[in-house]
Amino acid sequence: MKLLQSVFIGLTLTLLSITSPLQAQSRFQSQHLKNVDDARRKAVAGTLLPVAVGIGAATFIESKTVETTGSMLAIYGLMMGPSAGNFYAKDYLRGMLGVAARVGGGFLILDATRELAGDDVADAVGWDDESVSLTDTKILIGSGLILGSAVYNIISAKASVNRYNEKQGYVIGMVPGIRKGKVFPMITASVRF
Repeated sequence: MKLLQSVFIGLTLTLLSITSPLQAQSRFQSQHLKNVDDARRKAVAGTLLPVAVGIGAATFIESKTVETTGSMLAIYGLMMGPSAGNFYAKDYLRGMLGVAARVGGGFLILDATRELAGDDVADAVGWDDESVSLTDTKILIGSGLILGSAVYNIISAKASVNRYNEKQGYVIGMVPGIRKGKVFPMITASVRF
């Protein structure tokens, strides 16, 4: 129980720091372009917020309905949240492949729900009926699939945004410029008609 509360507090503090108004300021606003910062923020917040709220509700509120709803919210955040940046950039294939990988990993770790998320969550979802070791091969593979695909989807939000912007005909980049023998950064933009 102590580990779960520590994870909940850590997720909440991380969520507050990531979604703070200081970092929420965008460098530019356009109705035609997607922003990499916005995509990554949506992916991280879409993961951490439901997981933190869901685990917190399942842990701290003693109601079967709230525990079940909170547990399902945490599972939703873990499975769908990391792909939010890809969905924002309309890269549905990359987003859904990540969701499929996490769901597959989730099936592998079903029996470790009690060990990973605590008794409250396991009792609420009702599918963990045996005790397993966290070093079991299928638990390690499932956890690796979930973690790896989540990290991949959050990182690949940049590629999804760049692809979207290129399809819209806009390309913005940073290239080195050379003037009088000195190298300096230069922002380039191109628009296709």
